[in-house]
Parts: sequence; C-alpha cells; structure tokens
Amino acid sequence: MQKELLIPAGSMESLKKAVLNGADAVYIGGKHFGARAFAKNFTEEEIIEAKSFCHLYGAKLYVTVNTMVYQSEWENVTQYINFLHRANVDALIVSDIGLISYIHETFPDLEIHASTQAHTYTVEQCYFLKELGVTRVVLDREMSLEEIEAIPNILEKEVFIHGALCVSYSGQCLMSALKGGRSGNRGSCAQVCRLPYEIYKNKVLKATEESYILSTKELNTSRNISALLNSSITSFKVEGRMKSPDYVAFITRFYRTLIDNFLINHSKKITEEDTKKLKTLFNRGFTNGYLFKEPNIMNFKTPNHQGIPIGKVLAWNAQKIKILLEEDLTQGDGIRFKEIKSGMIVNFLYDETMKLIHEAKKGSVIYVDNKVELHQKGTVLKTYDTCLTKEIEEYSSKKIPIQMIIKITEKTFSLEISDFKNTLTINKEICEKAKTCSTTKETVLKQCDRLKDTPFFLQDIKIELPENVFIPVSKINEIRREAVANLITLRSK
Repeated sequence: MQKELLIPAGSMESLKKAVLNGADAVYIGGKHFGARAFAKNFTEEEIIEAKSFCHLYGAKLYVTVNTMVYQSEWENVTQYINFLHRANVDALIVSDIGLISYIHETFPDLEIHASTQAHTYTVEQCYFLKELGVTRVVLDREMSLEEIEAIPNILEKEVFIHGALCVSYSGQCLMSALKGGRSGNRGSCAQVCRLPYEIYKNKVLKATEESYILSTKELNTSRNISALLNSSITSFKVEGRMKSPDYVAFITRFYRTLIDNFLINHSKKITEEDTKKLKTLFNRGFTNGYLFKEPNIMNFKTPNHQGIPIGKVLAWNAQKIKILLEEDLTQGDGIRFKEIKSGMIVNFLYDETMKLIHEAKKGSVIYVDNKVELHQKGTVLKTYDTCLTKEIEEYSSKKIPIQMIIKITEKTFSLEISDFKNTLTINKEICEKAKTCSTTKETVLKQCDRLKDTPFFLQDIKIELPENVFIPVSKINEIRREAVANLITLRSK
C-alpha cells in the first residue's frame, strides 16, 4: 500500500515549503469554516494558486471545512463548497455530518475525508461514514495502533503522527467554549488547556510545583516509523497549520527522509543531530502518545516550546550573565532561562574578555546582556537557532525530471517534452541551410538545458540533427520556453 505524507500549511509560503520538501499532500483552510481560524489561511484566489502549485509538483491539495455549521451559515457554506468543487481541489476534510451528506449528494465526484473533529473510533462509525460518501477517515488521536489495526479497511485511514495533542477527546472539547466563549469546534480554540491551574481537594489547595495539569507534550512517532509503515494506515498526518514555514520545511524533509530511507533501504536511523534540530524548532517534550500506549503524555511544568539545553549560568549581575556553553551559540539565537521561564534574543555576545563575538563554541565561557533580570543559577535553553534557519532556507528545491526528444530537418524543429506522465510536442519551421556555420548538437543541448528557473531538470535528451543546418539560438530558446510553459499548464490542471 502506498503511504502518503500529509503536511499542514497555514500560509502560501508554508505550502510551497511543504511541497518542495517532499509532501505527498498538503491540507489548508480557507478564510471560513476551518478549525484553525487564527492561522493566516487562504483566500479563494490563493486556494486556486495553491492547487495549481501542488498539482504542478504532483502533490494533492485537501481543504478543511471542518467546523460545525450553523443554519444561518448554510447559504455561505454551500457557495464555498461549490467554489471548491470548481477549483478542482483533491478532497475536502469535513466534520459536520449534515454537510458531508449534502456534499456527496450534490457533488458525488468530490472526495470527502471525515475530519478528526468527527470523533471516529469504531467500526460502526466507519460504515456509517462510508454510506454517507466518505472515502477516508481521520481517526481519533486517542486510539492506539492496535485499535486502528483492528478496524477493517472500510475507508482509507489517516492518522496524526506528529504535532500537538489535545487533552480532550478529538472534536469533543467544550472547555474553551464554556470558559472563554471560543469554541474549538468552531475553529477558535483559546487553548485553555495550556493555562496554569490550581488543584483543590475538599476545598483545600494542594501544594504542587506543577501548574500546567492539562497541558500535553508533542506527539513524535518518528522512532516507530517501521510499525507505522507496516500498518494499514494510508496517510501519515502532521499537525501544525499555526507553525512557521521553517518548521513546515524541516518537518516535511525530516519525515520524507525517514519514510524513504525505510522503504528503500529498510533503515530507520535518526541521527542525534536531526533530533536536536527538531527539538530546537519546536517541542513541549515529546511523546509517542496514545498511538503507542505511552503512559505519560503530559508536561505539567510548561506549555511552551522548550528548546534544547545549551549551558549553565555561572554568575550574574544587573548588566551581564556568565554562561558555560554545552552547545554552540550564535549571535541572533533565542535563549530561555529555564528556572525563571523567561527568554531573550542574543543581540550581543561577549567572550571572557568582554570582546564582542559572532559565535561561540561548546565548552566556551561567554557573557550575554541581562535583559531578563536574572538573579539565580540554572539551565540555559536554546529556543531559536539562526544557523538552522539559514540551513532550512538553503534546502534545495524539488525538481521534476523531464525528457526531451528533438528531431530537426532542413526546415522544421520538433521538440517533444515529457514528464513521463504527460507529453506534448511543438513543431516550428525555424531551420535553414547553413551558409557558414552549422548548428551543433552541443548548442541545441545547451539551450534546451537552460531550466534553472523552472520546476524541471533535464534527465534525458535525444537529438536528431542533420548536417549543414543552421538554427538561431533565440528560436531554440523560444521553443524551449513555450514547451516548458505548456507542460507547467498541463501539470497544474
């Protein structure tokens, strides 16, 4: 069974980074009816652009329409569904049962995935959803892999393998709505589970140092990738439409490499460096979650990004903090002092002689400005890494292999271009008998291989060129540009 890597995108920049780093599919939300109302999200024009970009690179685009719909919104939501059908997106992710029924009856060719908000965890629910026209179900995050495997392949199975967990049952949390008037089932969860709480027993306050009693760790199943790939799960889903484009780029490449290494080389090795980068980008502490029956999925100490430990505070005063580094530190990095739960950007970095420096290596003693009023020793964490950000920005773009077959006569230049799925041909009468200098195969190859600013790379080319033929270089370039533009249009559709 082919496995799909499904990546979140809350903006166009994130979507492009997901696709170019190896996503098989991307899921996004529009400006309305999506369960992440505070992501940047996509206008209708951007959804059309996103679909074209995904299809150009052979990826699929799924759009969330996964909030509960009020009767007063019916006309707007049906108009939106009509637009998404015309836009030719690959599937809709929906939770409202009435809306699922309407979509299938009105647009039977439009694929429907039942959102995790639909709270699906039984065989009976899967049969019910199939009758409604659903083709895939996003199963609850509270299910174990064993429970998932026990469900027959009634529908395609989509499962979260990385990202934030909810303390409540999928799609059933009312805490944000009751406490703050913002419903998670309407896309505006206030994340009240990430707030500190006090515990009372018989009206007496229990003394505890752990205030975040409802805050979960981050799901990270990367070390169990072999079990996932050997399962009946079709789609491996990453959570994070609110995450940064850099996070999206790294997490996509991280799981793409992991999946491909296992499927091709039967290797599931994760380097310590990759784990360190992953933790630096975002983590609340990692857990294998309910998926692998881990008993401890909570982080009672902090609901925020923890980063990685990089040093110890040796001394401090009102102006400076003295730190012994256990990892490298660069000017511009973000650090956090664990004990006081306060952080800062290292705008200025000093060596032991108080000379300004750009970077310091592991084992060095350095100073930073005391912008957080630190008054105690403790652990220093790195929460943002400028070098990692630059590395992510330099990730090579995904390129699509193409083949060209060029047949030249005394008059006609014929270029057949193929991406091994789509093929098109352009014929132009641009050739003439050479008077002094004939065009060579090397010249034709050089001009046809000018693809640097396109999504393609030339994997193979065949050239048939008779002697004593002259072809203007500008005309070869025109044909190449036209062929590439036509292939882009064909793939995007």
